[in-house]
Amino acid sequence: YYYPSSECLENSKRYISSIWTQLCQKFGDYDNRLIFESVNEPRLAGTNYEWWFDKNSAQCIDAANCINELNQLFVDTVRASGGNNASRYLMCPGYSASASSALMDEFKLPKDSVQNRLIVSVHAYTPYNFALQGPNESGSKSDFKASNSSDTGEITSFMDSLYQKFISNGIPVVIGEFGARDKNSNTQARIDFSAYYVACARANGITCCWWDNNAFSGSGENFGIFDRRTLTWKYPEIKDAIIKYCQ
Repeated sequence: YYYPSSECLENSKRYISSIWTQLCQKFGDYDNRLIFESVNEPRLAGTNYEWWFDKNSAQCIDAANCINELNQLFVDTVRASGGNNASRYLMCPGYSASASSALMDEFKLPKDSVQNRLIVSVHAYTPYNFALQGPNESGSKSDFKASNSSDTGEITSFMDSLYQKFISNGIPVVIGEFGARDKNSNTQARIDFSAYYVACARANGITCCWWDNNAFSGSGENFGIFDRRTLTWKYPEIKDAIIKYCQ
């Protein structure tokens, strides 16, 4: 129903148009606290390029162009629905919603009929070996120190780049997913990471949201910090570290 390739473009357009026409009808009266995002992590799923964009690959370049076209259709569809949707804030991602893809020349922010209502959408589990990589995989790290440039360098670099390309030009950026999975109860490292990450983001004018998948145990990606069954904070210190610097 949705795949960013020329071969699937027409069907993807039908999907985007149909879905967003219905969503706009349902939520058209909601105020601007409701933000729409075109699609989640558009990518060439099932290929070698699913999470890795190769600028030398014609297939990847084609995917980037299709995502631009589908983001534009999303914006046009929402605006045409009228009501509060005519001025609603809209989020648009690049390939796989990665920061590196948003920073590429191939990513084009859609044209909009209203000013200052488009937001660049980014997901960034950085540094990967600490934040997202499985604890039993080669190269995985469970420690993080804000005083160690090898831990913080990637965070600082990509946020500085987002600032230079977008924020400094009046284009907002939201990191809609970030976090650090639990690795054998490395809570203090996750606290330190959260504080540094959010502080760096806010210093660059970027808003970010922790990816809480309500997972706390087992061998999967345990990003949960708030238990939605008991309505209690499993990791209140991480929550506090985020809040301290998010203002």
